[in-house]
Amino acid sequence: MNQQQMHKLLDVPERTLRDWKTGNRAKLYKLLETLDYDTAQQLLNMNNNSDLKRLLENEQYYSSLRAFEKNLYEVLVSGRDSKVWLDLSRDTGLSKEARARAAYLYSFLSNKMTQLSFKTKVNVGLYHGNMNDTGNGLARLYGLKNGLDMARFNQFKMTGRF
Repeated sequence: MNQQQMHKLLDVPERTLRDWKTGNRAKLYKLLETLDYDTAQQLLNMNNNSDLKRLLENEQYYSSLRAFEKNLYEVLVSGRDSKVWLDLSRDTGLSKEARARAAYLYSFLSNKMTQLSFKTKVNVGLYHGNMNDTGNGLARLYGLKNGLDMARFNQFKMTGRF
């Protein structure tokens, strides 16, 4: 990664970066220099839960099931800790639908059940526009009509695309 990319990614003045390069933070600068820009951006985004909240509150952000699935599957295979979904299922700032979706995703990834603090008669799908009742038992436990499309998820996991 070059100095301009570091400046853009970290919002650190270029003068400060030059000081790091020659000063006592030379090891930090060298580490940043060896990182790939896209990889560094992805690592920084892993600590930002706004993208996860956007997936959970998908009624507000997505008008296409395919676009939603692409973003969701990328997050699911990215290597994030599944406990993030558990924390989001307990976040009272989210709607009940979003919290139910987060609990479902936590259980799906970790094979552990979680208790919601509200009744689970949410009756929506993992994606708001998908109202097909698939009989997915795990999704049903959280009041969802459907869960992940396992065929498409496995295809994405293996190939990186649909």
